Amino acid sequence: MNHEPGGGTFEPEPPDGPGDLASRVVNAALLNRRTFRGIQEDPTGTAQVYILVGAAAIAAGIGTLGDLSLVVQNVLLTVAGWLIYAHVAWFMRSYIFDTIHAEASRPNMLRVVGIAYGPGLLRAFGFFPGVGEFVFVAATIWIVVGIAVGLRSTLAFENYGPVAGIIAIGVLLNFTLSSIVFAFG
Repeated sequence: MNHEPGGGTFEPEPPDGPGDLASRVVNAALLNRRTFRGIQEDPTGTAQVYILVGAAAIAAGIGTLGDLSLVVQNVLLTVAGWLIYAHVAWFMRSYIFDTIHAEASRPNMLRVVGIAYGPGLLRAFGFFPGVGEFVFVAATIWIVVGIAVGLRSTLAFENYGPVAGIIAIGVLLNFTLSSIVFAFG
């Protein structure tokens, strides 16, 4: 952080990247705040996010190829997790943190949360013995960190406190859903 002669602080960000899916996935994985703001403001990015989340779900399935029921469960839970985080963010921003003046429509939150699922593509390597579980867990943590950065940068929160609340509720709902799905699987 550098001091700017006019008074405030100067926090440079990387320039806007291209709007293609591959560039957005890489930049979101690198936690580029402009990428999250760009996808939020771009309604044409919705199709890109659907493709990405679908690919991340398939990757989660591939990562657990040894057990067919586990493949189906992981595919469904990946998509459900995306929907849960996006809707929790939309609901909490719209009804609990209503004093913040930032756009938080459902489609916007689906795009912001969805683009954070890029590291989920690494889950395809989950079937490798010894390192597969580590890769699966690391990719999941990377997704959650991406969601946190994306929500903070697009919802104009001053700190990560409200984002931590959104993530905590999302994790709780995801854990509850996972427990139910795995109990019947």
